[in-house]
Amino acid sequence: MADRVRQSPQEPRRRWDEAIQTRLLAHAVYREARCLHCYLSLTDEVATERIVRAALADHKRIVVPVVEPAERRLLLAEITESARGLVPGAHGILEPPADGRRLVEPSGVDLFIVPGVVFDANGCRLGRGLGYYDRCLAQVKGRAVICALAYELQIIDRLPTAPHDVPMDFIVTEKRVIEIKSGLRISEAKAD
Repeated sequence: MADRVRQSPQEPRRRWDEAIQTRLLAHAVYREARCLHCYLSLTDEVATERIVRAALADHKRIVVPVVEPAERRLLLAEITESARGLVPGAHGILEPPADGRRLVEPSGVDLFIVPGVVFDANGCRLGRGLGYYDRCLAQVKGRAVICALAYELQIIDRLPTAPHDVPMDFIVTEKRVIEIKSGLRISEAKAD
């Protein structure tokens, strides 16, 4: 599926990225979030630069993933300026440098915006197979809203699941918002 994304022409993908980001920024779960996690996109993922800039301009706390391969875990580090000062980390993903990094506990995040390779309409997600996000999201399931960004071509009928898989609450594509937990709001997730 990642190959299908990489092989998609650049111009339609740019429009899809814009539509997806616009949909998310207009949604209540974004507007209600005070602290959000947003991945910093790789070339085969839905772009997130506009979301990061908007969150900073809206005075929201924003955290980004920091991959710790030796410990097989995902840390969350706060950023205060878009991509300024970020350095390539594990797997080439931009992250704040180790010195001066401000870590945030997953429980402090209202909204998780996550990538994936393929999804189904039931909220199942297939990542890159290393389990970083599933281990992190398992800590906040039911207490934070989990939202995936995906292109329509990444949505299939059904994915096989494993007990450790954490489903999405929402999936935002260029054509629609798939609400797996219908009408879920940040305040409702925090109340669980």
